[in-house]
Amino acid sequence: MRTLTVCNFTTVDGVYEDDAHDIGSLFEYWHPDYHGSDTFDFLNTELLQASGTLLLAGKRSFLGQVAYWSSVRGNPDATAIRRAFAERFFEIDKVVVSDTLHESDLVDAPRTRIVRLADSREVVRELKAQSGGGVLVIAGRLLWNDLMHAGLVDELILVTFPLIGGRGVRLFDERPPVALKLLATRVWEESGHVMMRWRVDPV
Repeated sequence: MRTLTVCNFTTVDGVYEDDAHDIGSLFEYWHPDYHGSDTFDFLNTELLQASGTLLLAGKRSFLGQVAYWSSVRGNPDATAIRRAFAERFFEIDKVVVSDTLHESDLVDAPRTRIVRLADSREVVRELKAQSGGGVLVIAGRLLWNDLMHAGLVDELILVTFPLIGGRGVRLFDERPPVALKLLATRVWEESGHVMMRWRVDPV
């Protein structure tokens, strides 16, 4: 049995992205003391390297990630930790939930399987029943909110960034039927990031 872990960043006031579904504007008031910090990159790379499957959602998001991480792989100006994430991104088995993505879109994305939305919960159950490294979701709010409502999320890692969104897309649209038990916390003073790792128990 494999564990499904979600990792997401959030602002202090629980915003996931701005009204245009982007995160760039959230960093308008990023504190200058934190410029250049890459602690979140290290956390995500550590999680990805320990996992057996990366679960993603959405054609636009997935193809954007493929293009971005492809550019990072061969960029000598990219940080070492981002290059490490990029290498693992293309090595790991990927499952993408999308009704519009097609096999022809996967030319630059090896080890990728497409799953239709209607089948996603059942496929995730099958993935979790397998042996091997865990299943990881990074971002993908709509996907993991749905999986949490279905009782399929085992751990939720939220990293609070020192940002106030004020407005934008909230992390949760409604309350899922789960109880949270705190497993670990961590603070990175060099970035202002605060991590909370929760066990997710269906109720």
